[in-house]
Amino acid sequence: MPSSQEEISNQEEISIDNDVRELVIARLKLLSPDTIKSIGDKGVFSRDELIECVEKGDETGEIVKKVEMEWLRAVKNGIVDKIYE
Repeated sequence: MPSSQEEISNQEEISIDNDVRELVIARLKLLSPDTIKSIGDKGVFSRDELIECVEKGDETGEIVKKVEMEWLRAVKNGIVDKIYE
């Protein structure tokens, strides 16, 4: 039986995952509806298809979440600014 500390930890992880999912979806909604993105060997997706993948939490959605979060970390750490200097 999981301890209450483990249950709290699991609930926090679920909450964080939901927050990340909402953030990524909000960022995707800023894109033009005509935007098309290629996700490696997963295929080509429209903005709305990517949003759907993130909402479902499928493999493609998880890839999109990871890429978006890496981008935000790079912006936060100033890496993106250095690229464009």
